[in-house]
Amino acid sequence: MMWLNKKKNLKASYYHTFLALIVIPILLIIIISSAIIRTMMVDSATRSIKRAQDNIIATLGGEVKDVSLRLSHFVYVNDNEIMKIAAMTDTQDFAKRYSATLMLSESFNFAMVPVQDILSAIFYMKDGGSTYMKDDIILPDEEIKASDWYQQALNDKNMVKVGFYDRNVATSRKAHTLTIVAGLSPGIDVDRDNVVEMTALFVSSQTGNLIKEYNKEKLLGITMLLNPDGTPVFDVADGMRFFIPEIVSGGETELHHKLDGKNYVYVISEEPVTGLLAVSVVDSELLTRDFNRTAAAIVAVTVVLFGLFYIFSSYFLKNIIDPIHNTVEGMRLVEEGRLDVHVVPVGQAELRVMIHSFNRMTRRLKQLIQENEEEQQKKHEAEIRALQSQINPHFLVNSLNSIRFIAQVSRYEAIARMAEALIKILSCSFRSNVGFYTLNEELEVLDGFIYLMKIRYSDGFEIEYEIGENCGACMVPRLILQPIVENSIVHGFSGLEEELGLITVKARLEDTYLYVTVRDNGKGMTEEEIRRLLSNETAGNEDYVSIGVTNVNTRLVLNYGDECALKIRSEVGKYTETVLRMPAETKEGHI
Repeated sequence: MMWLNKKKNLKASYYHTFLALIVIPILLIIIISSAIIRTMMVDSATRSIKRAQDNIIATLGGEVKDVSLRLSHFVYVNDNEIMKIAAMTDTQDFAKRYSATLMLSESFNFAMVPVQDILSAIFYMKDGGSTYMKDDIILPDEEIKASDWYQQALNDKNMVKVGFYDRNVATSRKAHTLTIVAGLSPGIDVDRDNVVEMTALFVSSQTGNLIKEYNKEKLLGITMLLNPDGTPVFDVADGMRFFIPEIVSGGETELHHKLDGKNYVYVISEEPVTGLLAVSVVDSELLTRDFNRTAAAIVAVTVVLFGLFYIFSSYFLKNIIDPIHNTVEGMRLVEEGRLDVHVVPVGQAELRVMIHSFNRMTRRLKQLIQENEEEQQKKHEAEIRALQSQINPHFLVNSLNSIRFIAQVSRYEAIARMAEALIKILSCSFRSNVGFYTLNEELEVLDGFIYLMKIRYSDGFEIEYEIGENCGACMVPRLILQPIVENSIVHGFSGLEEELGLITVKARLEDTYLYVTVRDNGKGMTEEEIRRLLSNETAGNEDYVSIGVTNVNTRLVLNYGDECALKIRSEVGKYTETVLRMPAETKEGHI
């Protein structure tokens, strides 16, 4: 990873790591969470607008159904009696007209429970006349008769058709109010006099007031009612300036559109009975204004915190990096061999402890180097003395060679052979510069030792060899078998009376290891005796043979590790078996 590059200095690595692991993740979290919260707030605001529209649609639909039912009831009540009375008002006789009008008003009041929302009821006659109840309609008859609802009612007899007006239609009506008109053109079966062309009922709608109240809430935007073709039905806040064709052509319930450089959200609902569209338009910035302020405050606080942390980090790192640089410079001087370096302890407590430790280490290193030089001097002197002392062993070997030569000349073969066997053992012992040789060479030395021991113990034992193929070329530590065999002869056979002692030496290769086994049929050992033998507890008794076995175990562990330690198995009165495990290596390398 780039920010963990070990080639960079501590300060750069720290800032890169802080940037990658702290700053960037926090910024990503802020950005992602802000986007999610912003979307949630927009969705919540949109749902609020949708609920307001649902209320508008429900109110409008209820009013349309109510006015339609009222008109139907008014026309069809008492076997169309209202239509008969209305026909009677279409006369030139003033007295009859007045009387019929009173009867019509009485029937109207009886059929329609007096309510405040009914503005007027009108009967339009086929001869062009009209009869009003309640308030007069100030709209011209020509405009009314040209309206869509009027024409639709004429074309569909005995069916109620509904229309809307967003301006004053009656003398008692204020401007910018919504009026619902329901019209029914009676057929001949309803108007048997065939006089009435249209019956219309004008009702004040509460939907307009509801829209006005919602328009006061900025987060609900501007709401207007449109016909399916996009023409306005009720628009008191000039919402048509935001009109886009997609409102009526897209079939969508929510649109996002950019207009004059601003983003707007359009929420659209349809009234199922009339097909009118309730359209709300709201500026996107209004929906997220409070959130944007909060997000800006959070970003500002985050930047300030990062700035303060940077100042703190710079001060803190200076108190760390400067002492470290001084210590590194001291290490460089030590590397050059200048051990008189002393770094002044400064900085935090942990750094001062480290610098004190470095100074102590430098002084100790200087002391150890001096001690090592003195020790090497002593070793050099000891080597000189050892070289001088080798004169005596060489003199002993040369003397034995002279004895062997005289014994051969005098035909004392036994003495000559004993001298030859002793020469092999002594030569191997004095070969201080050679630590390893082949197993075959080790067995030759062992043969000489066996010859001497047989003479000493009057041929009281026998030895057998089972050496596997390729085992003889394997390298082994010198004099590794003689102490084991000697232990079997001296201790293993000490309790035998008439039985002949037998020693078996086996060698085999398994995997990459050489296994050498020495087994005797002697008196055996207990577990405690084996433990004491391998743990060198017998050394204090000056038992040469036991010390030799311990020495073998120690050399195996030092050369090959604990896994190559001696393994001794024994059963009292029956046998003792010693297993040596060593890597199978020749002078050329691994087998």
